Amino acid sequence: MFRQLCGFSLSLLLTVFATGCGSGVPSDRPDLATVTGTVTLDGQPLEGADVTFQPESARPSVGTTDSSGKYELIYLNDVKGAVVGPNRVMITTRRDGADDDPSSNVPERLPKKYHAESTLSADVEAGSNVFDFDLTSE
Repeated sequence: MFRQLCGFSLSLLLTVFATGCGSGVPSDRPDLATVTGTVTLDGQPLEGADVTFQPESARPSVGTTDSSGKYELIYLNDVKGAVVGPNRVMITTRRDGADDDPSSNVPERLPKKYHAESTLSADVEAGSNVFDFDLTSE
């Protein structure tokens, strides 16, 4: 009898533990999809630009372009992707440097229509998405 009770208790404990652990994905996290792409400025790859996808009611996803102008969006820490649905897109090259070294500031190279007054948008769909942005300096 004692043996059966221990076995039952252990089974119940493991079931409760497994149910509590779930998949590790917070229930309030929106649906995410992979987003990659390339950013060019006047036909040339734009290195070091921050690409931000801002959905209507969730946190933004951000990626930084490499020397080839390629980016991949990150939602949170090491969670890749962007929120599925319509997103406002902002691209900026501005960098605020260290407080003790004003020379480390990087000025904006892009017109406001790509960041502060952005008219760019993207409709992220489930699965993998590729959004390329061909920008002009004027």
